[in-house]
Amino acid sequence: MSGTAARREQDSLFSVLNLWGLGYVFAGVVLATLAAWPVYDAPRAIVVGIVGGLVGIAAAVVARVLRWGTLLAALLAAVAYVVVAVPLAIPSALSSPGAFFGGLRDAVLGIVLGWKQILTLNPPLGEYQAVLIPFLVVVLFGAFIASLLVLGRSSRRSTFAVIVVSAMSVFGIAFGATGTSAPVVLLGFTLPSPREWVIGVAVFVIALVFLVGASRLRRARALRAVAAHNITRRAAPVWLSIRRHLLSGALIVVALVAGLAIAPAAAGWHDRSVLRDEVEPMIVVQQQSSPLGEYRSWFTAERADETVVRIDGDPGSIERIRIATLDAFDGQDFHIAADDRFTRLPRAAAPGDGRVQLGITVGDAYSGIWVPTPSGLAQAPTFSGSRADELADGFHVDADGDTAITIAETSGAGAGLVPGDRYSVLVDAPGKSASLTDVQGGESLLDADDHPALAEWADMQELPRTGAGFLELIERLRARGYLSHALLDDEAAATWIAALKASEGYSFAPSYAGHSTARIEELFTSLVDQQRRAGADATPEMLVAAVGDDEQFATAAALLAQLWGLESRVVLGARLPAADEVPGVPACDTECTGANMTAWVEVRASGGEWAAVDVTPQYSQLPSLITEGEQLPEHPTVPEQPHSEALDPPQAQSDSHDGEVPPEPVASDALAVVLFIARIVGLSLLALALLLLPLIVVLVVKALRSKARRTAADPEVRLVGAWEELTDVYLDHEIPISTEGTRVQSARTVERPAAERLARAVDQAVFAAHPPGEDDADHAWSVVDEEREALRADQSRWAALRSRLRLRSFVARIAPTRRIAFGSRHLALGTLALAGARRQEEDA
Repeated sequence: MSGTAARREQDSLFSVLNLWGLGYVFAGVVLATLAAWPVYDAPRAIVVGIVGGLVGIAAAVVARVLRWGTLLAALLAAVAYVVVAVPLAIPSALSSPGAFFGGLRDAVLGIVLGWKQILTLNPPLGEYQAVLIPFLVVVLFGAFIASLLVLGRSSRRSTFAVIVVSAMSVFGIAFGATGTSAPVVLLGFTLPSPREWVIGVAVFVIALVFLVGASRLRRARALRAVAAHNITRRAAPVWLSIRRHLLSGALIVVALVAGLAIAPAAAGWHDRSVLRDEVEPMIVVQQQSSPLGEYRSWFTAERADETVVRIDGDPGSIERIRIATLDAFDGQDFHIAADDRFTRLPRAAAPGDGRVQLGITVGDAYSGIWVPTPSGLAQAPTFSGSRADELADGFHVDADGDTAITIAETSGAGAGLVPGDRYSVLVDAPGKSASLTDVQGGESLLDADDHPALAEWADMQELPRTGAGFLELIERLRARGYLSHALLDDEAAATWIAALKASEGYSFAPSYAGHSTARIEELFTSLVDQQRRAGADATPEMLVAAVGDDEQFATAAALLAQLWGLESRVVLGARLPAADEVPGVPACDTECTGANMTAWVEVRASGGEWAAVDVTPQYSQLPSLITEGEQLPEHPTVPEQPHSEALDPPQAQSDSHDGEVPPEPVASDALAVVLFIARIVGLSLLALALLLLPLIVVLVVKALRSKARRTAADPEVRLVGAWEELTDVYLDHEIPISTEGTRVQSARTVERPAAERLARAVDQAVFAAHPPGEDDADHAWSVVDEEREALRADQSRWAALRSRLRLRSFVARIAPTRRIAFGSRHLALGTLALAGARRQEEDA
């Protein structure tokens, strides 16, 4: 092969070395696509990964053929991204011109904001909105950058492609699900995370194969170039080739063994943490008042007969539609726990059987952020109407999928649903209801000292701490309670009172609203006192004493479950026809009104399934106040409308704490958000500062070195320091300068006039009969400054920055071949000592 042919092979785009590098990049794209599959679990993700990677590779190849610089090549990649983003990653935007431009906007904004969307969705994401945009950005631009690196002439640049290709596979791990793949047993060895292990080892192996192969190909090309010039070479020992092959094989074996050894240990260290775990819950949820505290408002005359939701479709075996699931009690109300997570739900459902589709329309009696839905949503609802896009963008569910919200803004100052909003839901058909009969209670989860009356009444029932015992406890609670939704028998309460009268001749009894600890303790105090007065032989009718509705009795049942050592939560919603009938609050079919709204508790043992327990009290037996030992008549006479009047609650008792300083007000939610953002920004700036610290150190050390040379007290030392500074400038600008011979001889190797001019000036001043003056030193440093500016003027900003950060001037001075000590002032003094020795030789 001639020298011209060798050069042609080196410059050819389709050389074996370039094809080898592009093949490595494509293999990395395939592995990145496999790593991202669990994030999306949709065929479209494979198309985006493979096609996006090929587009990135093609953009780099075109830029290489046209010999474009980095800026033009990047512009080409950006144009290619804009062209393919919508049809490739957002195919739903091709339905109309307006949708297309909206998708194009999402594609552009998704480069910066897309990560937030995928972090607020529970995988698999499917093709929901623009969730594929971040993955397209990773594979397209990652493949583009890696291809530019492997197509470069520098072997060092191609090595950096390994970092880019490996980073593409990190996307699927970082943005994936919290759980890893199921463990597998291989040859008696349990591998806890097989998919992650295989991908990690594969990334390492293809990187190793690429580096070794590229090295061999470059060596072979160099040998052919040598042979083309008829230069003989000595044959390499056989053992060197054997050693290279053995080393490569050993590295692969080490990677496999290390993966097998580390994977089980890593899986047991702690729970897997991914980026989506760091997203905070929706703050708007915490700003809402407890839905349970507003329960009685459903039964006012204005809302009792108005529609809350209208259901279209056959709910089948679905028993309940829920508005909110409340899992935390602070002594004042039940609410959503502060550490609950609300995330988005993909709109593309995975395959499943037995699903039910329902249409839901919001009625005049409802508005707010809580989205009424059955449990078990298979995908995000499909909203319709003029607010469809806003409602869909604001839709979130909690981690268990039991509470759905939408934070879309309304025409007023509120957020959420408004009357007239419509959406359809796809729900997994419920399985067999969980049973509490065989559940065993545990240690109490409730502080009995805070609820003495509740604990005393529970002890008086003498029931076992089992699931069956708890169910019996709730049945007694409901039987000894009495249903009432209001304090006064007035026009506001007329609707629900009339409905109960029509069914069983209801008689009104007043009850206070609220479900605080004080209100629940009042309820249990009445039960305890009544049971004591009635005696051990009392009939069930004699024990009726607690008056309230689902608000109080759901709270009471939830606290009793915690006393039994069971987990509990309160659910607000409505029962559908498939649920068991509960007297007092009827189920609804196609239209749920305020009168159908109810609350129930869900109970489970630790880690078990939730079981729904209805708590609505009876309303056929009116409470009667009795004295201790009194027996009620067999057929008591109940007044049709007993007189009742509203009583103001007792004022809080003043105590010795009146003079204490009031506690500091709790920071508002807005301040909490600001503090959270400030913390994130601060940590990000700190991380950036740590990353930039080595570069800053280099700049500071160089500045201190130059300052020490420039400000030396002796003008002769400053002159020599100027020469040393100039040689360091040349080294950092990759201008070769000889270290042998005199200064003038070294300056001539640079082939720059300023170098020779400064060298002569320094030699003349150092070896002159009289020591140099201040003007000589200042003139020398002015030459250095002018030369530095001249070199920077010929460079781009990026090249100038690299020169300032380059360490060659340091490395050259600590090389063992140099006998002169490193440092500014010490280096100058060493040069003067050498000059003095030469003078003594001349005098002799």
